[in-house]
Amino acid sequence: MNRAWKRKAVVCGAAAVAVVLTACGSGDSGSAEEGEPVDDLEIWVFSSSAPPVIEEGFTAAFPQYDVEVVEIPIADVTQRLVVALQGGDDLPDVVQLPLRESGGLFATGQFLDLSEELGPMEDDFAEGILVGGNGEINSFTMGPGNMGLWVNQAALAEHGLAIPENPTWDDVVAVARELQAASGGTQYLFVQPPGTNGANMFNAFFNSRGGTWWDEDGELAVDEDLATQTLEFMVGLDQEGLVYHGVWTDATYWDAIRNQEIVGWTMNFGVGSTSLQENVPEQSGQWRLVTWPTWAEGDEQRTGVFGGSLYAGLDGADNPDGARDFIMWWLAPEGLQAQSDTLGLVSYERAAEEIDLDLEDPYFGGQNVRQELSSVPYPAFHFFHWPETEAAITAAVDQAYAGDLSPEEAVAQIVAELSAL
Repeated sequence: MNRAWKRKAVVCGAAAVAVVLTACGSGDSGSAEEGEPVDDLEIWVFSSSAPPVIEEGFTAAFPQYDVEVVEIPIADVTQRLVVALQGGDDLPDVVQLPLRESGGLFATGQFLDLSEELGPMEDDFAEGILVGGNGEINSFTMGPGNMGLWVNQAALAEHGLAIPENPTWDDVVAVARELQAASGGTQYLFVQPPGTNGANMFNAFFNSRGGTWWDEDGELAVDEDLATQTLEFMVGLDQEGLVYHGVWTDATYWDAIRNQEIVGWTMNFGVGSTSLQENVPEQSGQWRLVTWPTWAEGDEQRTGVFGGSLYAGLDGADNPDGARDFIMWWLAPEGLQAQSDTLGLVSYERAAEEIDLDLEDPYFGGQNVRQELSSVPYPAFHFFHWPETEAAITAAVDQAYAGDLSPEEAVAQIVAELSAL
């Protein structure tokens, strides 16, 4: 056994998941024996943080692969992959996909089935994290978009206000109304962005109630009454003047946070924690995370999905063994640590046994926001026909906020468009 193979064996054996990580042995034929060529492994990514992690972490663990990492903008990766799939050549071995793009792609049956590797680990993932199509498990969500309510607790305290423990949305709205009165309508606990971001914000609220547009087979399965009730809730907030209209990609948004105009907002970890700390470092210690409120007292707590990504292997590519090794490496200690360092949230529930996730964050007064946020799962949500679905939701939600459609009419318009697909 040469030195390179020993390094691979140590990495696999150290992971608690080794008993089911058959991928740890899948590269036998490609192991870096002296004089033997290594196997090429082409990986497409859209995240700028991915290449150094892959090049420093994965390649050290699996030196038998000659890894080529190709960066593709997130707006182009799906289209480029579809072209490659249609042509049947120039396929990568692995591709990083936005979770929102995965459902329809997996339904094509052109991705590696990882049921053998991931199936025995199903109980170690929260509901909705393992994803795939046609009865297969093709991957797992990384950096899941669990939503939370981020609150400038110090700003609320200036008015003698606070979000109660284990709140419902009615509790939060009550505080928002008191804040409106105390601030003269200049401070907000709710944010509604325009366009696609606004549609996805509505979708996160809808999903947190168990709503979805498509079932696991890609059939239309929307609960129109639930969708209408959710949109009525959000439009009602706007009509009461409790909502700040803006999007976190604008500089004016962060000015509004600096000026304590925005003192609360619903968002995932990447924007709600990372961007908050990067853009407003001077407010360290003022902010707290309130995990997603329930819709009624006594309800089981669920959040809504807003983003997330995954790696999937291509069934027709040249190196399926390398693809399996790569995807499953993310569940070894080194891969789990890389997820934590770059994405914040780790969806594998046994990760705390492998790496240190007890991370107190001084920005949030010592809260372990990663653990608290990821402790609230989101109901399963199936992403099919997502560009068309997102466009239909965006148009209807914007019209509902403008008063051109009632929430009921807006949802009916969405369903009519989706029914025609």
